[in-house]
Amino acid sequence: MYNFILIFILIAFDQGFKYLATQYLASGLTVTLIPHILGLDYVLNPGAGFSILSGKVDFLIIVTSIALLFIAYIIFIKKIPNKIEEFSFVLILSGGIGNLIDRILNGVVVDYFKFLFIDFPIFNFADILICCGVALYAGYIIFTEFSSKNNKGEKADE
Repeated sequence: MYNFILIFILIAFDQGFKYLATQYLASGLTVTLIPHILGLDYVLNPGAGFSILSGKVDFLIIVTSIALLFIAYIIFIKKIPNKIEEFSFVLILSGGIGNLIDRILNGVVVDYFKFLFIDFPIFNFADILICCGVALYAGYIIFTEFSSKNNKGEKADE
């Protein structure tokens, strides 16, 4: 139940931020949040990350839907016993649903965060959720693999 509520809240934040970006930035307004580091700029992304598969909306909707259904199955049916792993999947699912909503309703994804110190694609809150979820899951896998190899090595020395 907690996962469902958290997913709902994260999607609501994502959609709210995208609504505000559309209302205030679509006219061409750009905003500096942190000088020389982070700003806001409005871009409609017709593809996935870094605009790959640009214009392939139907394909992206199908592939994303399948991936998100699989992640939802892992969270809600399989019941992951580890909270870190579970939370990482909640972040990925929330961000994926947020961007999927945009693709289904508009055929594009609203992006608005812009790094000012580097030439990097503009992104949104859902992208942050996905990246943080993937990074958390990757870190968890690396840590558990490293720990299990260390523990096996210690047991062999005993």
